[in-house]
Amino acid sequence: MPYTLSRRANNTVEVTAELDAAAVETERSEIVRSFRRKASVPGFRPGKAPESAVRARFGEDIEQELKEQLAGKLLGEVFDGEAGLQPITHPEVSDATFDEAGGFRLKAEMELRPRFELPPFDGFQLPEASLAVSDAEIAAELESVAEEHAAWEPADDEAGAVGMLVEADLHGQMEGSDQEPYDEKGARFVIGHGTVPPPINEALQGVRVGEQRIAERRFPDDDADRRRAGKTVRYTIDVTAMKRKVRPAIDDELARTLGFDALDGLRERVAEVLGSSKRRQRREQWRRALLDHLEAGIDVNELPPSLVSSAVREDLNRFAYTMAMQGVAPESSEVNWQELAARMEPGSRRRVVDMLVLEQLADDWQIEVPEGEVDAYINLEARQRGIPPGEHKANLAKEHKLEELRGSARISATVDEMIRRNGGEVE
Repeated sequence: MPYTLSRRANNTVEVTAELDAAAVETERSEIVRSFRRKASVPGFRPGKAPESAVRARFGEDIEQELKEQLAGKLLGEVFDGEAGLQPITHPEVSDATFDEAGGFRLKAEMELRPRFELPPFDGFQLPEASLAVSDAEIAAELESVAEEHAAWEPADDEAGAVGMLVEADLHGQMEGSDQEPYDEKGARFVIGHGTVPPPINEALQGVRVGEQRIAERRFPDDDADRRRAGKTVRYTIDVTAMKRKVRPAIDDELARTLGFDALDGLRERVAEVLGSSKRRQRREQWRRALLDHLEAGIDVNELPPSLVSSAVREDLNRFAYTMAMQGVAPESSEVNWQELAARMEPGSRRRVVDMLVLEQLADDWQIEVPEGEVDAYINLEARQRGIPPGEHKANLAKEHKLEELRGSARISATVDEMIRRNGGEVE
């Protein structure tokens, strides 16, 4: 079967293939026989209608199936004959026609996985990265632990100041609007915290329990909630309680509340966690440095468009998910998604290049991840989620995420191998 490959920009290739009339008729006859076996033709028992009647009744369906079958056959033979052909998109057929002699001609275009000419690692030095955990870092982390376990204690005899918690009954009325007023019992504000609107922060300075304060907040003209955009809300704040954050001492008692015999045990655990974090940071630093070295000569504008588009969509979806987790509905927000996509595209392209380079190295180095290692990761996830490992694996398979997980494990193993080949330690 003759065919030609024409390579285009952005790692696309056009395939042109032909099949002679005899081969086409062989395939057509097989399809007609298939129709005859299962089709219902008036006046004939199932499977007994003559081929001429079947062709007359189902001619269009037969020819359509024939085109699809011939296209698949021709493309399959092209792939069999071109071992290095790695399409990343389904072939887009632009021409599938029969010629006057009864032969078949196919023209299709597809995007290919690019293969890069990567520089050697010779002479490349991994950047220095210290794993030492200092006493100052341990002390700072212990301070954070104490802060996390601080408690709010009554301070009703004190005036409101930065860092204090104010409990209040809040009444809000939008000026020039017939909307129902906003009422909230037991609203909580930490004075000076970034989540508290500035007018309310200012109104609560020096406030005491039993006092009433007034705050006016004007919402911007482009506010995501169009009902309040450009309008002013007047808040009446009736203070009902005042609390002060009291942080526990960093001592044996704090350690025991966290499951340690004494402060030394907590300090050792903090040092272990910090050490593990530094090792992860070092691995990421080395990964980035090695990929930057390999990708220095790669033209990111020659990437397959479909991969770039897919990466941008993924990044936009992550952004939308973050918005939703913060209580902002992406569909009702004022985000200019087109502009955001344009700003994200350079980072998305870089992520695509990273993945393509690592996949190429994985292929070149013949890296495979044993199924046992994949199962071990699945079992760990299952334990964390409190579900049986078999059920978790079945769920991953149902959601088509099992292969994705295997791919991620293979890429991670490739990063480790890349680091090892350059003299770095991998845990």
